[in-house]
Amino acid sequence: MDESKPVQISIFNVIAVICSATFAIYSSQIVSTISSTIKSLSKPKPSPKVVALKLKIADLKRELHGISPTAEFARYFKKDREMNKASEELAALEAASPSENSRNLKIDTVVKVFMQFSALFLLRHVSAITAYCIPDTIFWPFNVLVRFPAVFGNDSCPAEFAEVSGFALTFLMIHLLNLALKTFRKSDLKTD
Repeated sequence: MDESKPVQISIFNVIAVICSATFAIYSSQIVSTISSTIKSLSKPKPSPKVVALKLKIADLKRELHGISPTAEFARYFKKDREMNKASEELAALEAASPSENSRNLKIDTVVKVFMQFSALFLLRHVSAITAYCIPDTIFWPFNVLVRFPAVFGNDSCPAEFAEVSGFALTFLMIHLLNLALKTFRKSDLKTD
């Protein structure tokens, strides 16, 4: 009969449990922070042609505002046609360049997929880590919740005890810490 040994507690395992619980709680904030950082670092420089056309359009608009359409009719509409032509050229150049929205969507998708795989890998790694054993009557019939992610258990506790996973314990502790901090901040705001 092969008896499974309980997983040894090491610094790596503790860090893995803390990271997996943190990823589970703050995944949306982590994803948005990483995505926005990558977007700002990988933002492409604007094309020199686009910049030159934008400057030309701005100059033409300034000139157009300085010309009276009634007193200098021919000159006004000549500048107007130049500005329209430059605007069409700018629109064509911007349409030909890759969309910023599609680039941002790709970055968001890659970061989300990477974070999900990382979280699943960490959950798989920490599933065998048991924080401690409690009598199985305490949380019955919800014992399976306190041993998550090892739903079927890893038999590191005697039969009359339920396993409390390191992940579940850390997840609960982080939530309790957040609740205490929010309560503390609210009480500080009320006293001010």
